[in-house]
Amino acid sequence: MHTKIRLTLRQGNLDCREYTLQRRGQYVIGRAHDCDIRLVGEGVSRHHCVLAFDPPRLRIRDLGSRNGTFLNNDLIGQRGRPAPLAADQLDDFEDHEVSDRDELRVGGLTFRVEVLDASQVHEPLPIW
Repeated sequence: MHTKIRLTLRQGNLDCREYTLQRRGQYVIGRAHDCDIRLVGEGVSRHHCVLAFDPPRLRIRDLGSRNGTFLNNDLIGQRGRPAPLAADQLDDFEDHEVSDRDELRVGGLTFRVEVLDASQVHEPLPIW
């Protein structure tokens, strides 16, 4: 079965209300143009956090964000100093397992996480 991850916006204001991760890999979340999931919202850092998707597992790590990353209302990472972090300092932040129905908060945006297998992904029915 092919596992997919769906992030659905639950709180906050964005044009896109849903993001689907379909392939194994790392997805950087933030407001910078080079992010895989670009979120332009209050409290979102340029490179806020990263999702590592290795089906069926999903893990998250804060990237030294100013306002922190929250998993089910628990702060899982935040920059403690005002200066930007160097690449070798990213290991200071622990990664966390993300499960079906978890909530992920990035800045003022809250997402619901859904783990889907191929049988749960519904294609629209044809119009007769």
